[in-house]
Amino acid sequence: MHPAVRKAKLRRLLTEHPVMTSVSLARLGLAQAAGWMDYPRIDLDVRTQSHQASSMTTLTFVSRQEQSLRSAPRDLLHQALLAEGALRLADDINAQALQFTYLTLRGRQGMWPDAELRSPHGRAQDVAVEVDTGYNPERVDAKLIGFAAAGYQRLIWLTSVHGRVEKLDSRVYALHAQGKLTGLKQVRTMYVDVHRPGDPYAPRPRLNKISERTATFDR
Repeated sequence: MHPAVRKAKLRRLLTEHPVMTSVSLARLGLAQAAGWMDYPRIDLDVRTQSHQASSMTTLTFVSRQEQSLRSAPRDLLHQALLAEGALRLADDINAQALQFTYLTLRGRQGMWPDAELRSPHGRAQDVAVEVDTGYNPERVDAKLIGFAAAGYQRLIWLTSVHGRVEKLDSRVYALHAQGKLTGLKQVRTMYVDVHRPGDPYAPRPRLNKISERTATFDR
């Protein structure tokens, strides 16, 4: 890829997604371009799984704006995971003409997701997007029930904990069976990774963890 093309692609990407990690950029072949353009960056130690001390990892966060890097490490990780999720969903976003929109939760009342995929067909078709780095079971239930009560028909649940994909998928079915997710027609649970070099989603020998599951309901 020509350097000018890389720079343009990186500029466009970091305009859409304010914070990404150098690892995510490297997978796209854009890490070098971030250096060429001298974009602000910061190295921070952060737990990729909130309740696991062993998940502490040094991550390099990159942004077009230095102000975007002044948030707490946990919040920067959250934004980077959302950006990674958007990249994983790019085909669906483009095919359905959806717009990935970060939500500012400060001052909002009720249960709101971290982001939305906004539909050109109206508010009722918007998709909720949530990032989970290790919510406790009570918080998971409250979020799922709250999003259903808020009127979302579809939800994308992004988690940085690989082993949670199947567990959360099972919990969605259990709550739906109890009549607590009325109106929610689909929950797509996806593993997202912003710290492991290479392709973390490719099948690996002796790794039985599932990277994505979708629960679909007719009612």
